[in-house]
Amino acid sequence: MRTHYSCAELAAMKLPGLPLTKKGWIDLVTREKWLKQQRVGRGGGSEYQLPSALIATIKECTLQAMVKAAPVEQSQVTALSTIKPGELKDWQRQTAEARAAICAEVRRLAEVGGTERAVRTVIELAEKGGLAPHLQRLVTVANAKAGAGRAISRGTLYRWLNDSQAGWTKLAPKSRESIDVPAWAPYLLKFFQQPQKPSLAYCIEQLAAALPATITPPSYDAANRFLKKMGKVEVQRGRMGGREIKNIRPFVRRDTSQMWPSDAYTADGHTFDGEVSHPAHGRAFRPEITTVLDIATRRAVGWSAGLAESTWAVLDALRHACEKGGIPAIFYVDNGSGYRNAAMSDAANGFMERLGITLTHSLPYNSQARGIIERSHQTIWVRGAKGLPTYMGAQMDGESRQRVYKLTRADIKTSGTSQLLMAWRDFTIWCQQQVDAYNNRPHRALMKVRGNDGKLRHQTPNEAWAQAVSEGWKLVAVEADEADDLFRPYKEAKVSRAEIRLFGNLYYHRDLEPYHQEMVRVGYDIHDASRVWVRDQAGRMICVAEFEANKRNYFPESFIEQAAQKRATGRIKRAQVKIDEAEAELNPPQMLEYQPAIELPPMRIEYPREEKERQSDKPGVEVVETAVASVVGLPKRRPMFDTDASKYRWLMTNEDQITGEDNSWLGWYRKTSEFEDLFEEEVTAR
Repeated sequence: MRTHYSCAELAAMKLPGLPLTKKGWIDLVTREKWLKQQRVGRGGGSEYQLPSALIATIKECTLQAMVKAAPVEQSQVTALSTIKPGELKDWQRQTAEARAAICAEVRRLAEVGGTERAVRTVIELAEKGGLAPHLQRLVTVANAKAGAGRAISRGTLYRWLNDSQAGWTKLAPKSRESIDVPAWAPYLLKFFQQPQKPSLAYCIEQLAAALPATITPPSYDAANRFLKKMGKVEVQRGRMGGREIKNIRPFVRRDTSQMWPSDAYTADGHTFDGEVSHPAHGRAFRPEITTVLDIATRRAVGWSAGLAESTWAVLDALRHACEKGGIPAIFYVDNGSGYRNAAMSDAANGFMERLGITLTHSLPYNSQARGIIERSHQTIWVRGAKGLPTYMGAQMDGESRQRVYKLTRADIKTSGTSQLLMAWRDFTIWCQQQVDAYNNRPHRALMKVRGNDGKLRHQTPNEAWAQAVSEGWKLVAVEADEADDLFRPYKEAKVSRAEIRLFGNLYYHRDLEPYHQEMVRVGYDIHDASRVWVRDQAGRMICVAEFEANKRNYFPESFIEQAAQKRATGRIKRAQVKIDEAEAELNPPQMLEYQPAIELPPMRIEYPREEKERQSDKPGVEVVETAVASVVGLPKRRPMFDTDASKYRWLMTNEDQITGEDNSWLGWYRKTSEFEDLFEEEVTAR
């Protein structure tokens, strides 16, 4: 980079914030008394020695011009030329502080005699060494130039005064390090910034064939030095996706110090990192735990354990939280199916509407925004699971995990259970113990208090909750007489002859007679199918309809039982597919060979009438009657069905053709909503 330029050359550069004409530059260099020298060749003339700050500006503009002219994307490279306040080196910071101190002295003197007189006074005193000792020592540091006894010019001092108005960091000089971008850099980044994360050595091998003949490929060390100069985030663009790169990008910490308890609850499901005994069959399985946390106090206000994260598990955890900690104003959750469904957010029957809660979802693939609940899983459940012999987390020793796995399976095979597996009832008690221990443990996100031992420590969630109560906060409680109905799920159904059909069960009450063929809201207990609660569309209670026996279920089948049956059927089907694949591997198809003929059973053909001719009633018209032959002994041919409804009707009229597979299909079809509509149509038609 040159250090001397003519005024014409400087004007042609169109530097930002500086003169755009040759005359403007002549006035500037004359006013600031820049050192000049005779220009060699090219017509002579004068060249002026540029200040270091101006040289840095020219370098930056040159770099930007190179980026715009590059054949590939180079937006990442521009970050190399940007100096951020936090990236100042010691000498840059010292220079900026020295300049700020001199500017402060000028402003102090300007209060008496004005800015111009103060500037000239400081310059004259600096040249004679007459400034205060601590300021005189800073003159050399502020100049940031080689050589002793350098003075401060009037233009430079005015520039410092203007820059200092935007903050002392603006007074820092540019770094003397070279920021030149090699010509091969854009091509290298094109290979390096790929999601496959290729090694630098591989990229250099590919680079040799991609570079133009005029560009010399770099060595491994040169390329490595260039990548190290780039920002850590910029160099990873392309190698990391949008979700993954969030883990190394800046983020915003959310302040919850101004929130009250129950202002917002957050919830999430967690697959337990240990095996326990299944409540139905006793085999080993990993339950799903849903935890509800109060954001303000970090208190675990509710939890639920189930076979899977579902709407009902979330509902049970929310019920627990509302009864223990009050109804929240906001429920902040992710986009899982357990939270985004009609039971939660329906405008008429949804729990959020009935409870008066605002349901808020985080952005997809943005678990960082809900770090409070994500971190609580580690503190409550993972920490507790490590104390169990059946811990199956990633930190468990692989050999020990395999040994425990074999022991539990061997015990279950011989006796149906294992002493290593915690019983379901004991597991629920253990879960409550973990929650209680967490709520009484100091939390680093809460304020510090002095304990009984006189030492400072963070508050526990229970202490933060109690402090809010002592300061006048009151929870929005759930009334005892409302608790049962408030958390009961509702579904719309049609009344037909004082009957309601829900989940394949019939419910009857005489008070439903005026509502024939009208839609009503039906509330049900997910564990008890013996009765339902019926309300009109305005929400008024009509009656409690009782279960009536029907053709399919003599005893009522609850929603939970139906869901369990459906889940078990799905598992059986998936297991049967694996069995079929294994049998196919053991018995691969063979080439066709000669097979002996199979003798079919004899068939008897009957002719109910013989072919004969008769005369038509009309003269001249002859009618021929042909005997119809029927084949006895062949099964009735099954037609092709275009809909499930047509298949069902055919099977009901041809019961002698129903097979075992048809029986399984009928059991499934009778539980579908399509069958319910079909049944209602037939009842109405009758």
